[in-house]
Amino acid sequence: MKEFLQTRKFKLWVAWLFVFLCALAIFLVVPLARRIQTFVSDHWGRALFGYAVLLAVGVAFILILYLLIFRFKIRSPSNFLWLAAVTVLYVYFILKLWSVPEEAVHFLEYGLLGFFLFRALKFHFHEKCIYFIAFLSGSLVGIFDEILQWMVPLRYWDIRDVGLNALSSALFQIALWKGIKPKTISPKIRIKSIKVISILFGINLILLGLCLSNTPQRVASYSKICASLSFLKKEEVMNRFRHKIKDSDIGQFYSLLKVEELRRQDKEKTMVNAIIIKEWKDKKFKEFRRHYSSLDHPFLYELRAHLELRNRSMAKGQIATSIKDKKNYFLAAYKENLILEKYFGHTLKKASGRWNKRQLLQISSLIDKNQPYSSPMSFGATIPFSEFTVWITIAAFLMIIIALNILLTKRVNFNYSLLKRRK
Repeated sequence: MKEFLQTRKFKLWVAWLFVFLCALAIFLVVPLARRIQTFVSDHWGRALFGYAVLLAVGVAFILILYLLIFRFKIRSPSNFLWLAAVTVLYVYFILKLWSVPEEAVHFLEYGLLGFFLFRALKFHFHEKCIYFIAFLSGSLVGIFDEILQWMVPLRYWDIRDVGLNALSSALFQIALWKGIKPKTISPKIRIKSIKVISILFGINLILLGLCLSNTPQRVASYSKICASLSFLKKEEVMNRFRHKIKDSDIGQFYSLLKVEELRRQDKEKTMVNAIIIKEWKDKKFKEFRRHYSSLDHPFLYELRAHLELRNRSMAKGQIATSIKDKKNYFLAAYKENLILEKYFGHTLKKASGRWNKRQLLQISSLIDKNQPYSSPMSFGATIPFSEFTVWITIAAFLMIIIALNILLTKRVNFNYSLLKRRK
């Protein structure tokens, strides 16, 4: 038994067991995260999360320095400089998240996962590609972590958190690569390792693309096919692709609907939508969007949002003391009114929401009507790209990866055949 415990096979299984347990712990925290946050916030304050992560980073830095100096007898200034640089970056990003300090826990989770991944991968890879493989493996776990969060009630998928997970994985591997520089890692690169990197990178890209394509409409589609997935329709939106609408008279604004769909709903559902807008006219937008969310009623939601911005800008412009501020507010009010007139006009008229000529003259004399305008209304869309652009970009990256692998394989095969001829 003692001999088996010292075998390479046993050590390999133990190393991967730690990876599995660390990833499992990350996933198990997801449904409990809100309770933990509430408990810690109520008893010690939210800032405790930030301080705890800062403390962990500080302890890790001191421990690694101790090991380098006294155990590995390394005195190279470059090692210390790289470690210090990575530590500073950790601290910088943690402080950047101080308004939501619980987000800093990502650095702790994925730093620890990166350590266990490196230990396990050492049994399979002995060249510097190991750092990229560990980084991409950690990033992949990070995407699955966010997918799980989306499936859990009161949690949501956030592309920023996917980035934080990847960033933490990258920083830890840089610390290992340039700061610790393990002697067992060779600078040579094998084709096998490059292929593994390519596969992992491709999986990361495709999975991320699938997440971005998981729009409310797509969730509704596959929920119809598989009834057991219908609970996902109640979850927060994973992503919505917004459409950039350019107009020579306005500038540009974003919508969850295409121009044709906006105009179709404006004509075909005029009376129904107008009645709803009139009924909710005197109620706060916060209450309105609870009943008519951008997910279920995008046309109504956008109409009310543009109305809100138009009226608020007008009110602020009227009380503004600075000429510059007054012009900016009036420009926003004028352009938002144009959006309403051109794309929601029929409903606006029936809902008695149109401005009279006196109101328009009041502001048009103070502004430059030809000045371009970009409406700040984004309607919660996570990325400003179309689905087509996302998948074309992913396809381009995948083609480049495949081409590079083919070229490298051909080059290796050519060198091998040349060597055989010489022999």
